[in-house]
Amino acid sequence: MVALMLGALLVASQVFRGGWTAGPTEMERYVRSGPRIGAQELERDLRAAHPAGSEIGPLFARLSRFGFTCGAPAAPGAPVECRYRARRDDNRLVSVMLDVAHDGVRVQSIGARMALTNP
Repeated sequence: MVALMLGALLVASQVFRGGWTAGPTEMERYVRSGPRIGAQELERDLRAAHPAGSEIGPLFARLSRFGFTCGAPAAPGAPVECRYRARRDDNRLVSVMLDVAHDGVRVQSIGARMALTNP
């Protein structure tokens, strides 16, 4: 019984400290490609998976899984801006911005930008 409790405590401490993680996130491959290429690849992949005319819900669900946060449109019919930010291994901050145009139901267009900033 004590050994089981100690084992559970060890596993919990490793998970809490981040010692055992789920592996690379889906965004890491785009971030590793650099700002210009990474943004182009992300935009290409999102447009292929969620082309103009497709339902908007699955796109926003995917962006949420990727770690994006999306705001409300600035005005009716304006694109929604979605942001992703993460610190890279070299301590630089990567920011990815997506402009998602939609009519409330269907995707109209997707545009991506990526930038790196020094600490």
